Amino acid sequence: MKSAAIPDNESARLTALNEYNILDTLAEQAYDQLTDLASSVCGTPIALISLIDEKRQWFKSHHGLDAQETPRDIAFCAHALHHDDVFEIQDSRQDERFHDNPLVTGPTQMIFYAGAPLITPSGLRLGTLCVIDHKPSHLSTLQKKQLVIIAKQVVTQLELRKAGRIQHDLLAQSRSLEQSLLLTKSLEAKNKELEQFVYTVSHDLKSPLVTINGFTSMLAKELSTHTTEKQKHRFQRILENMTHMGDLLTNLLELSRVMKAEISKEPIDLTRLIEQSWQRLMTGHREMKVDLVLAKPLHCIWANQTLLSQCVDNLLSNAIRYRSAEHNLKLNVHTEESDAWVSLFINDNGIGIARSDQKRVFQVFEQINDGQGTGIGLSLIKAAMEKHNGLVNLVSELGQGSCFELRFPKA
Repeated sequence: MKSAAIPDNESARLTALNEYNILDTLAEQAYDQLTDLASSVCGTPIALISLIDEKRQWFKSHHGLDAQETPRDIAFCAHALHHDDVFEIQDSRQDERFHDNPLVTGPTQMIFYAGAPLITPSGLRLGTLCVIDHKPSHLSTLQKKQLVIIAKQVVTQLELRKAGRIQHDLLAQSRSLEQSLLLTKSLEAKNKELEQFVYTVSHDLKSPLVTINGFTSMLAKELSTHTTEKQKHRFQRILENMTHMGDLLTNLLELSRVMKAEISKEPIDLTRLIEQSWQRLMTGHREMKVDLVLAKPLHCIWANQTLLSQCVDNLLSNAIRYRSAEHNLKLNVHTEESDAWVSLFINDNGIGIARSDQKRVFQVFEQINDGQGTGIGLSLIKAAMEKHNGLVNLVSELGQGSCFELRFPKA
């Protein structure tokens, strides 16, 4: 007995077979009708749709035979894989490849065999439609032609099955996508409603707050000669809280504008922008000793001028607000460039942020240090970077300062 050689395209052939998802499936009438037809056309008691797996031949339909599969190394169909036309063995007992094959000498008594290859549209042979008899025989030219036609119908059924499964998967994906789109649209609508609510509330509250602050300040001055130190302290606390609330509403309005606005981008001269921002901030801190180091030249960034300026202002003002009392403030600013990004780094030697707090510093109203800031500045930076399809990253250690990275996609 000689086992069939493994085809050169075995890997591609097995991949194609698995893509049909047909192995070990239940019997189906469409395939059983084709083996019944092949048996009738060829006048044989047995007809099989045989698919050659890695180590076996498995029968999708087995007319006249009880077996569901046999080992590949004894399969006649494994030999048929090497032929484009019908592979015919008129008397296996007289063929040196099969005379001592268990399928010939055993109860199956496979004496006559003819197999038409099942060829996919891409030219790969998956197995055969074969007919078998217990006595010597042969097929006429017409019978061989008809066997090939029926084999093509088997492949057509496989293709229809595959197309049906793909269609089912696509429909399932389509339904999932539709649900996702509906959910996305709903979330977008809710976000727009929330943004409009924040803007309206902040805007409507800001005007009366200014009025209250003004009247409170005037009242404190008019009554200054008639109030006790304790009452003056209370007036001062009221004014401080009014100022803080004003800053909070201003920042909320800025955050709402950033989230709502469509942005335009242009090449930004970072050196000039940072120097201008620093000069504005230092107007109120002339007595403070600060060392600002710009690693020139800074790379050009493609960004929105207004939003980038707000981001830089927030990071520099935070560095001033959260500076260490143990040494003078030092700021290092540099840029780095990759194939896809340009990053701006602002590094300070301030009090730093604990690792446990770093995930929440970009959330609205989160204040890591009580009483300082509004808890909106870093949220505004995050929103601005999302508008740029960019990222903001933080590396920090308590007592070691903080390094913020603003990463912008290249134009």
